[in-house]
Amino acid sequence: MNLIGRTTRKRYYEDPYLAHCSAQVLRSNADYVELDSTVAYPEGGGQESDRGVIHLPDGRCIRFVEAKRMYGYAPRLEGFPDIQIDGVIWHMVHPDDRSVAAGIEEGVSVDIEIDIERRARLTLSHTASHLVYVGIGLFRPDAIPGILGCHIKPEGARFDFKVAERFTPEEVEAITIFANDLVCRNAPVRVESHEVHADARIWRCEAHQMPCGGTHLTSTGSIGLLKIRRKCLGTGKERLSCEFVDAALDLSPYQGRTPL
Repeated sequence: MNLIGRTTRKRYYEDPYLAHCSAQVLRSNADYVELDSTVAYPEGGGQESDRGVIHLPDGRCIRFVEAKRMYGYAPRLEGFPDIQIDGVIWHMVHPDDRSVAAGIEEGVSVDIEIDIERRARLTLSHTASHLVYVGIGLFRPDAIPGILGCHIKPEGARFDFKVAERFTPEEVEAITIFANDLVCRNAPVRVESHEVHADARIWRCEAHQMPCGGTHLTSTGSIGLLKIRRKCLGTGKERLSCEFVDAALDLSPYQGRTPL
C-alpha cells in the first residue's frame, strides 16, 4: 500500500555503481528536495546515507548532506523483519544552500551525483559488517536475538547486543578468523531482489544469507584483514566493532558509468 501515491525510482538498486543520473524535481523547499529518481542511497539498515550535489539547469548547485526515505510501509514479508518499502527519498539540503532550494520550481530537470568515495567506503563497510555478523551467529548465536542496533560508517561498523554473558577473547578471535577467512578467499557476494517487492533484498555470500537493502561489494577481497574489538557498554550490553585499515578502495566501477 503506497501511502502517498508516489515512490522514488531507486537507481542505486538498478545499478549500484551508478554515480549520477538525470531527474525531475517533484517537491522542493528550504529543507529538502524530492526527485522522481535518485542515485542517492538513503540511511537505512544501519548504513549512513549518501551525500552529493544536485545540479540545476542554470549552473547553480544544491548540496545535500543526507538522504532520507519517507512514507515507506511494512509489507510484512516472511523473512524480512522490520523492512520498509516504497516511499520517497528526501535529499536534505546543506544549510548554506537552503535559499537556492527554496526557489526551485517543481518539474525542473536536474542532474544528481553522489560522493563516490563515501559510497565506496560505506559499501565496503557494509559488506565487512555482514561477515562479522555471520561470524557472531556461528560462535555466539545467543547474541543475535538481543541485537540493539548497528551503525555502518565509512571508516568502520559496530553492533550492539543485550546479552547474558560477555563475549570472551576466544570468541572474538574465532569471529575474526572466520571473517578474515572469507576475505582471503575473495568470496563472491550477490544481492537479489524479492520477486514481488524489489525493495526487499537478500544478501548472499557462499552459504550465508540475510535480508539487507544496503549497498555491497561483489566480492570480499578488497576489504583487507578485519580487526574486531569488543567493548562493554554496561551490565548485559556488549559492542563489537570492526575496522579495515588495509582496505583496497576501488572507485573505478563508479567512473564513466552511463545511466540506462
